[in-house]
Amino acid sequence: MPADGGAESDKLRRLIRRYYGDGSRILAVRKAMGAGAFLFVVEATLRGRMLRLLGTVGRTREVMEHSAMDLGAPERLVFSYERLMLASLALAAEAKSVLMLGLGGGAMCRHLAAYLPQVAVMAVERDPAVIAYAREHFHIDRRIVRGDAVEFVADAKGAYDSVMVDLYDAGGTAPLDEQFWENCIAALRPGGCVAVNWAGGWTGEGLAGSKRQRVERVKPPLPGSFLVAERGPRGNTVQFAPTAPGFRVSGLAKRLAEFAAEHKLPREDRDVLQRCDVGARYPAGKGK
Repeated sequence: MPADGGAESDKLRRLIRRYYGDGSRILAVRKAMGAGAFLFVVEATLRGRMLRLLGTVGRTREVMEHSAMDLGAPERLVFSYERLMLASLALAAEAKSVLMLGLGGGAMCRHLAAYLPQVAVMAVERDPAVIAYAREHFHIDRRIVRGDAVEFVADAKGAYDSVMVDLYDAGGTAPLDEQFWENCIAALRPGGCVAVNWAGGWTGEGLAGSKRQRVERVKPPLPGSFLVAERGPRGNTVQFAPTAPGFRVSGLAKRLAEFAAEHKLPREDRDVLQRCDVGARYPAGKGK
């Protein structure tokens, strides 16, 4: 689907340029799934690095970032929460296969190809516009399953060491029921781990309630789960549900350090816990 022309497209481009600054370069804007939602790709210098970002503009005309690629190092994970999601492989008994529910700009695909090429990756994305942009602008040439994450994971029994859930669009997080989370656990191989991204700043109004309510709601179908939260008002929280017997949250840092050393991960991956709080309740660090 081509970008919309006319006054609406001009308004969106002005909004995006105001957000990222006059030095930014808008590469594409097109309609996304969801009423009144648009998907865009922009290049901008942030914190001294030139990034290519995938984002959305929703009905309220709020700009939301979903993925980023460092043009100087495309294999690098730009967002800290992505490095946390990667830790799900460190918590798994083996690191051979990953199910990614939600593609974005394919940052995890690029990172795994660079540092853990032996890991088989299955990525599922329902929005054809996201897939098209990932291929055109973010160097993703691997097979992507276009489909519904809920339906896909229901049929994935005991197939993956890690299931990474990152299901956001311009409307916020997808409304996922208890059966979905049970299916995520069922999709794991013995000793696998589920990792869920809960984006910071979302209220989920009209979708799934507040962030706290959403986290608490999925704890029963994700037994033994715990939270790792980035510090700061805009930080994300990642919920981990490892199934390996005998795992203790106190061993998280050691497991991640060993995994990072084994696979020669970059320092940003190794040090990610230094800027996070860990706990069993939301907000993480406020109670055990």
